[in-house]
Amino acid sequence: MRRVVLFVVLASLAMPPAGAGLIRRAYEPPRPSEGMVFPVARSSWFSVINFSHDWHAPRMRLINGRWRQVGVHEGNDIFAEPGTPIRAVIGGRVEQVGWLFYSGWRVGIRGNDDRYWFYAHMKSYEPDLSIGDRVMAGERIGRVGNTGYGDEPGHDDEFIHHLHLGIQEPDGRWVDPYPTLVRLYDATVEQSR
Repeated sequence: MRRVVLFVVLASLAMPPAGAGLIRRAYEPPRPSEGMVFPVARSSWFSVINFSHDWHAPRMRLINGRWRQVGVHEGNDIFAEPGTPIRAVIGGRVEQVGWLFYSGWRVGIRGNDDRYWFYAHMKSYEPDLSIGDRVMAGERIGRVGNTGYGDEPGHDDEFIHHLHLGIQEPDGRWVDPYPTLVRLYDATVEQSR
């Protein structure tokens, strides 16, 4: 019993008081780095954010009772807790907002860099967001969800909660977002130190 109490006391002494150091800064919105912001914001210090290099991973569909590859993943998935805020990576103008069968609730922004930034599978997008609106880098545009793969708007629970981020060049080519995400995530972590 003494060891447990001693451990709890020592562990509590090792933790900084609320509002001090890293804990305080973890709740501040990220500042733009290179005019850009990592798209998934921590909802608390203990929030889980995970992403890997899944660009061009096979995409399968159940067709006539058999799983068949129908394409490749043209984006990157960022896994986070349901409802975690999604922020615009770069400033620009909203071109699309609403429901798509595979993508669920989504927002498409024509960035100041003239590329199209595609955010999909949202739980919701900001209610006052409309086509033609200007957004700034870091502005909240929605929340992480798991919508899509259904005709009825709001269809969800077909997969784990995440944000799909796609980047399309002005010539129509989709490009790998992973290098950009790594750079922005590293900048966000550095800011919280």
